[in-house]
Amino acid sequence: MDHDLAKETYPDLLDRDLTELPVADLLEISKKLIVTDHYLGVNVLFRDKKHYFLLRIESGIDADLYKLSKKAEKLVNKLLKRNGLFLVKY
Repeated sequence: MDHDLAKETYPDLLDRDLTELPVADLLEISKKLIVTDHYLGVNVLFRDKKHYFLLRIESGIDADLYKLSKKAEKLVNKLLKRNGLFLVKY
């Protein structure tokens, strides 16, 4: 989590691996930051073994994924398809 943001809003999460948190907690944090506090964007960095990729959520409606591994892309597509959504590459 960004140091300035963590210091201000979530000091207990500063320099902490957020994968330790339950998904419900992560969703609440995202909801508060994007919907309630109206941050323009939130970056979430994921790691799959040694491969890192980024999820950027902007304005509460746009989500961009960068540097997905083939395995991660497959999982994301599966999740999106279940929810009637799709991935657009550009």
